[in-house]
Amino acid sequence: MTLSDILDWHFRRYPLLQARDIYKLVHQGVFGPGHLVDDEQRARQALVAELAEVGGRCCVQTVERLEPLDPEGRLVRVNLETLRRVPDAADRVLGVLFATARSFAGDASIMARRLDEALEWCVREIPEQSGILAQMDEPQPDGFPALHHSLVYRTAYRPSYRVLDRGLWLRVDPGDDADAAVGPGIPPPPSGTTG
Repeated sequence: MTLSDILDWHFRRYPLLQARDIYKLVHQGVFGPGHLVDDEQRARQALVAELAEVGGRCCVQTVERLEPLDPEGRLVRVNLETLRRVPDAADRVLGVLFATARSFAGDASIMARRLDEALEWCVREIPEQSGILAQMDEPQPDGFPALHHSLVYRTAYRPSYRVLDRGLWLRVDPGDDADAAVGPGIPPPPSGTTG
């Protein structure tokens, strides 16, 4: 699966995707969830609270458990909406989240290369966002900062997920192995799903 395939997948599912959301997707696919777990106790509290309130929040017709993030297929977004009735979901997610954060340092050169690829995709698919993404294509003095989703995206889709190492997640939730059989990519959403 290429970065372009991943962006196509997300755009089909979330057609209101903005430049900021594309940047965030690329950033997560390079750097993983590191910024979320600086304080493990706070990460636990936030996850437990989010799982408690997530029921019915998502505005996408069919919520996929796993969403692709990187071309190697190592990192995915695991949608919390799909875990709200799993009794030990917080413990499963947290164990994998902490392990993922420890194993992904990220690389600014990979981020820069993938942002260039994302910009090429954006010029083709949503040109009105390409100028904004182009401004994000240059690293800041402190590197490539993590950003929040755009207000448009948050309002339309109310995202609720954690970025996890796919292989580690499949060890604690083998029910997602149907996705694993497809290979490093995630299957496209069902036809007719518009987001």
